[in-house]
Formats: sequence, C-alpha cells, structure tokens
Amino acid sequence: MKTWLVRLLLSITIFATHLPAQTAALQTATVVSIDKVAADARHPEKEDQYKIAVRMGNTVYMCHGSGPAAAFLDWSPGKEFPAKLSDKILQVTSPNGLVVDLNIVGKKTPK
Repeated sequence: MKTWLVRLLLSITIFATHLPAQTAALQTATVVSIDKVAADARHPEKEDQYKIAVRMGNTVYMCHGSGPAAAFLDWSPGKEFPAKLSDKILQVTSPNGLVVDLNIVGKKTPK
C-alpha cells in the first residue's frame, strides 16, 4: 500500500513539474493573410483547405490548414491567437477553443 502511494505522489510530482514547461511554449501568433483554396470537381478534398500566413516574432510562416469553416470563422488579418510551434506544425487555438494544426510549408524572416 505504501509503495503504491509513493508511486502515485511521484507521478503527480513529475506531471506537475512538466506542466509549466508546456504552457510556456505558447506564443502569440498574428494572422497576416488567410485564403480559402478553391475547390474543383477533380479535387473535392480541397473543399475545406486554407492557405494561411502567420507571424510569430519576426518570422512569417506560410501554412496550409484544413478543417470545418467554423474553425476559421473568426480568422482575419491582424487577429492574434495563442500558438505552439513545433518542427513542421503550428498549433493554433482559435477563439471558439478548437485547436487547429497548420502544416508549415515555408517561412520568411527579414534580413
């Protein structure tokens, strides 16, 4: 019984110490532009795809995202959202609480 309790407390401690590190990774992302990809009869899968440029710090990331229109309803140039940057994915939390994964296809930094 005591070892079970010790393991539980150790697990909670480890979880609690990693929580602030994950929260600190969130940054503010500003939408630079958003365009809906035109769907055609030959490519119906592009019906819910968007091309989005997002600025984080001095870098502008060109991204492709897909999802229901409700996920991108409040997105417009100049809007700011909390986001987390990984290697090739930018996770953005929209105002309605949906987390949208944007695939990074390019980036630009000022010289």
